[in-house]
Amino acid sequence: MLRQYVFPLLVMILVCVSGCSGGRCTVTGTVTYDEGGAVDGGIVIGEAMVNEKLVMVQGNIEKDGTFSWGGIKAGDGALPGSYKVLVMPISLSENELSAGKFPAVDGKYTKYETSGLRFDVKDGKNEFQIKVTKPKPKVK
Repeated sequence: MLRQYVFPLLVMILVCVSGCSGGRCTVTGTVTYDEGGAVDGGIVIGEAMVNEKLVMVQGNIEKDGTFSWGGIKAGDGALPGSYKVLVMPISLSENELSAGKFPAVDGKYTKYETSGLRFDVKDGKNEFQIKVTKPKPKVK
């Protein structure tokens, strides 16, 4: 009788220990500036080809710079694969821009082609540390 419970219990333990559930693996991380300090808002987005299908994941950047990727629902993880990554800061209004405010991160991080950010999600728990720069003020 006890034997029928052992196998399901072992499978559940392995899934929890590996950091993957339903093929999705835990991905957490932080977004910080290269000179120090956390980026305190925005979204980290990843895109990969997995089994010949385009998949996307994203995670909101919290006030402390941390994020957790999800694809179907927030924080549910990412499928294993090699992801191109971008960081989208919180959008500024026209009034904020005209008042001289700048986005939280350099614009190069908002496009896959220029961000220079890639991350390989592997089985298990994954931690992704992202360093970004602030935009440079325009010289008048």
